[in-house]
Amino acid sequence: MIKPMIAIIISFLFLFSNNISAQECGPSCPICSGNADGSLLSTGSLLVNSISIPGADEENTVFNTRFGIAPRFDVGLGYGVKREKVIWNARFQVITENERWPGIILGAGSVRIGKSDQSLYLHITKSWEISEMFALRMTSGVANLVPEYDKIYGLGGLTFSIAEKYIPFITFDGVEFHEGFAWILLDWLTVSAILIESKDPGFTVGINHSFFNTVQINQ
Repeated sequence: MIKPMIAIIISFLFLFSNNISAQECGPSCPICSGNADGSLLSTGSLLVNSISIPGADEENTVFNTRFGIAPRFDVGLGYGVKREKVIWNARFQVITENERWPGIILGAGSVRIGKSDQSLYLHITKSWEISEMFALRMTSGVANLVPEYDKIYGLGGLTFSIAEKYIPFITFDGVEFHEGFAWILLDWLTVSAILIESKDPGFTVGINHSFFNTVQINQ
């Protein structure tokens, strides 16, 4: 089952990367993942969010919808207003995280905030429950920009969850750091603030809904 799904993602990337732009905060960012720990959406879960980056040069407003279509697999589709570009992304969890081993995620999309590049990336992610109130997640990985397949970039992320409602985080996209804070106001509503390249503010609102009573893969 794993190999066919990986082949589908890679084929999708190569077929459409020259025609469709992609943009999102990055595979480890709570803003775009829709989860406090950055994990994939569970099957039947829908996330609708918007991000506003007033100071961005290439794109300053993005609307995005992500849906968990199967266990270990979610996809996204949206629209970049300024550049008038369709946005898409897909993620597949190759290995599920457990107490001993980290999880491995293979994805297609963008790993850079405020840009419109297309990447194929591999992410390794591991979480630790420090106490009933605190949890920590660390991610690291690599990405390459299509069609510059010979250029490999490092990725990283750190997410700290407080009472499962307050989530300070930092991500590294291979070039710049981006710091932020997400606040889960309600089970279905999350608001976030982020500093793009540690200087330009961005803001998001996310609404999520689950059509089935399912459990997150990484929780």
